[in-house]
Amino acid sequence: MTNHRKASVALLTLTSLLAATRPAYAAPPSAWPWQTAGAASVLAAPAPDDTIAVTASVPYLGVAGQGRGYVYLAPGHAGITDPIVVAEGFDIDNAMGWNELYALLNQQNLIEDLRARGYDAVVLDFADATDYIQRNAFVFTELITQVENQIAPDQTVAVVGASMGGLVARYGLAWLETQGVPHRVRTFLSYDAPQRGANLPLGLQYWVDFFSGQSVDAAYFRDRLNTPAARQMLVYHFTSPPPPAGSTPAADPLRAGLEADLAAVGGYPTHLRRVAFSNGSGGGLDQGYAAAAQLISYNYANLLVTIVGNVWALPSSVADTVFDGRIKILFGSDTRRTVVVSGALPYDSAPGGWRASLAQLDTTLAPYGDIVALHPAHCFIPTVSALDLPTSNLFFDVAGTPDAVALTPFQAIYWAEANEEHVHISVQEAQWVIDELDHPTVAVSGAPAPGHVAFLSAAPNPASDDARLTFSATGDGRCDVRVYALGGRVVRALAAASGAGTHTVVWDGRDDRGAAVPVGLYFVRVEQGAQAAVGRVVRMAGSR
Repeated sequence: MTNHRKASVALLTLTSLLAATRPAYAAPPSAWPWQTAGAASVLAAPAPDDTIAVTASVPYLGVAGQGRGYVYLAPGHAGITDPIVVAEGFDIDNAMGWNELYALLNQQNLIEDLRARGYDAVVLDFADATDYIQRNAFVFTELITQVENQIAPDQTVAVVGASMGGLVARYGLAWLETQGVPHRVRTFLSYDAPQRGANLPLGLQYWVDFFSGQSVDAAYFRDRLNTPAARQMLVYHFTSPPPPAGSTPAADPLRAGLEADLAAVGGYPTHLRRVAFSNGSGGGLDQGYAAAAQLISYNYANLLVTIVGNVWALPSSVADTVFDGRIKILFGSDTRRTVVVSGALPYDSAPGGWRASLAQLDTTLAPYGDIVALHPAHCFIPTVSALDLPTSNLFFDVAGTPDAVALTPFQAIYWAEANEEHVHISVQEAQWVIDELDHPTVAVSGAPAPGHVAFLSAAPNPASDDARLTFSATGDGRCDVRVYALGGRVVRALAAASGAGTHTVVWDGRDDRGAAVPVGLYFVRVEQGAQAAVGRVVRMAGSR
């Protein structure tokens, strides 16, 4: 009897779960298995050329954050010359270093392709990536200052914020502008960042909390969920004890504080180009199951012990159970917990960049019975969150909405056709990233800078027949004009113009095969040498 009691105390080993539910930067499964602190290291990356120690000059709540910037120079560069600064995401145990970050950023050879084009990578690794987002934002602004001090006075900087890093960079850049501090960032690229919050199944959060008394690993992960950054990002956060049955789930109060601080700095930086990527479907595809579907089945009973740990996806508005747990020991304790929520949005099954937290829990070895994942993954960053669409409809049809980009704070938005793993980079997405980072753009005001092109107008817009696309160029070379569908596919290559001045080309609303394009929003990209500008035109049903 004593041995069975001891076994029940050491009920679950959750090392795999801890790694699987890392809410941001995690290595792609195709690169190596999920790892935890102390596990075997990933393959070594090329050594960085330098490491910049960063201590924020602006404290948050009385404490200055710290970090380090890994510098990886383009071939032939003796120092930082043409930088792309990348802000790290949420690292649950702060175990990720240069090797892991390099492997993540070099999916599809992206970081090496950018270096081959003359760009230097500066990757920011926070000393504590679970700390307050605002505190780490001031680490980011300090790094931007140090980088700008090392480059030529007329050189600009591109910024990429993946996952939580997109929130960090957003707040930091907007704060600089509201403080009147000049920066030279030309492009801010938010890659599957939780601009409207992140999701970890609420039932799974309660599962970990319920078993935390029997497992030090479960207790550790529960404590990670209670770190400032996790509390600021999660749209629904567990409470201990749970609220009364039928209560509407809510975010931690720290989330409202972050939103208030973002509003106080204007929401977004404005003196640059803003671009957003989503790993989630733009066509409203779910994660392969409906709201309220059971996600985890764990039921075991013998003469001595009964163990239950079942998890369901969030329901859609109606009252339903998300967690049911029990640990009963014969002649001993009988602990039960059932969590019923009402009025929730169905985040778990919604379109978005996914996490395989459920499948990884399935592989966890339990001393009693078998933990079974009935579905492998859940939505982690909803599509509408990554693109910051002002809607409570998690299944919003982005692809089918004319001028969807106009509903967002961004000048360009990209999404996946089908839901992908969070911060996955496909071949097409790598090219989109290169296209957005490759060329300095005109100021938001539209005034062309020297050596640049500017898109001036599309008329009429919306257009049902011919649309006259007008742009200006300050260089002497050929101007190539291409029309893109909202998802990034080239629809039409138009007749080119040459030389400096103002030019107009006509698009008849047809693709390169001569077929009329569907009604919707299209982008027009004008390139002259290394310079580019992008405009928009909406096609309406016409006479053709």
